[in-house]
Amino acid sequence: MSFFRVLGGVPLFGEVNISGSKNAALPIIFASLITRGTSTIENVPDIGDVRIALELVRSFGAVTEWERGTLRINTERLEYRAADPSLTGAIRASTYLLGACLSRFGICNISDSGGCAFSDRPIDLHLLACKKFGAEEREGVLASKGLKPTTVTFPKISVGATMNALILASSVSGESRIFGFAREPHVLALCDFLSSAGADIRIEKECITVRGGKLRGGKIKVAPDMIEAGSYLAAGVITNGKVTVSGVVPEELSAFLSELRNIGISVDINGDRICAQRGRVSQKGRVVAEAYPGFPTDLQPIIAPLLTIGAGGAIVDRVWQKRYGYLNSLKPFGINYKLINGGVEIFPSVLKAGECESTDLRGGMSALLCALGAEGESRVRRAEYILRGYENVETKLRSLGAEIELIQ
Repeated sequence: MSFFRVLGGVPLFGEVNISGSKNAALPIIFASLITRGTSTIENVPDIGDVRIALELVRSFGAVTEWERGTLRINTERLEYRAADPSLTGAIRASTYLLGACLSRFGICNISDSGGCAFSDRPIDLHLLACKKFGAEEREGVLASKGLKPTTVTFPKISVGATMNALILASSVSGESRIFGFAREPHVLALCDFLSSAGADIRIEKECITVRGGKLRGGKIKVAPDMIEAGSYLAAGVITNGKVTVSGVVPEELSAFLSELRNIGISVDINGDRICAQRGRVSQKGRVVAEAYPGFPTDLQPIIAPLLTIGAGGAIVDRVWQKRYGYLNSLKPFGINYKLINGGVEIFPSVLKAGECESTDLRGGMSALLCALGAEGESRVRRAEYILRGYENVETKLRSLGAEIELIQ
């Protein structure tokens, strides 16, 4: 088991260039399976989840070449085989195989999706989309003798189900419409990729209209990762330093930045650069995580430690209603909190050095933030969780002055 050893209490200063978005790169990689030819994906982050995704697409016969952040995937000759459950169970993004395999092969085994076990994460809406396009489920297998265009209306917003619906709609000839869709930036990135491969996609106020068909290899440059950007801004704040993130899209972080300002943190935006530093933190926070353009659910574990340095605050997550388990791993660092009806109250706390085990990707980064902000030596075990979603995290934090070491 790997762990981070951190000598905390050191203010962080400097600038970090943000890597490509994990949440955009993964669905695009799986969507490449429905194209024929070579897809080119630029600015792909070198993280654990991407490496697992590439193992999965290669298992169907895809040929990949990855150099200096540019990934090329040739999907000319593919053959269906049941995916390795140890791989599909490792990343939540393996659910995109439902749409991709049905589109390319007409069959897909339904296996438990993986990734971070921070809440109940059903795939019912994914299956709804697959069945709407003509798939039938028998004994844990989805199969179709021919997908057909359709209209899908989701009863609640789901990023992953929207992605699968887009993949399915792009693969069939004719017009499909998707209502109740998610609007996150990585959903729009998938639309851009599928459009570059030949799909005709129109995004309107109430629905996405897709005219699909035979797709060639697509091309896209992955946008910067807004969750990584928020994490490094938080690292500067919690250590009483001043960190700038560059190469970002500030509009995507507007809800997060607004909440930082609400609790008294100074935020400056200059083009594609954002700088944050601690100000007079005196107002209680009120974080409500919800669908985009609301506060991102992946940033609620990141902002939680920041609430402790001021007047405290409440967090309510309307995307994953039980996403508070990571807080238990923060107790060794002195975090004081109380679960309340539908959320959690975080109280002003004095951070102290401690040792804990990462519970999931963002919860692990939350613990690492606590370790950076607390004076003395701390350890955050199961570093592999954090490495699933953060590229060169140790190197980037060291460049800001952090005393951190990854022990394998």
